[in-house]
Amino acid sequence: MTQLTCPHCAKPVSANPIGRWFSRFQCPHCQQVLQFDTRTNVIGAVGSALFFITAWAVLMGAGPDAQRVAWVTGALWIAAMALSYTLRRLAKG
Repeated sequence: MTQLTCPHCAKPVSANPIGRWFSRFQCPHCQQVLQFDTRTNVIGAVGSALFFITAWAVLMGAGPDAQRVAWVTGALWIAAMALSYTLRRLAKG
């Protein structure tokens, strides 16, 4: 997996987009503001929507189609979380 580096000072940064893909944070070295890039944010937004659909299908669905929707969107949500983590990139905040 690629090591994230600060776009300001080029030093390594540890950042986890899962659950916090929209947040801004500071580089621990130069204290400049960072955020995840647009690709990471879009994958995070899609993942959040898939989670909502999965939860809705599980809680509100009554038929066999609801169960199928829950399984498919749940699998896509897990894939979106994995992509969000593996394709993460930082941008200047």
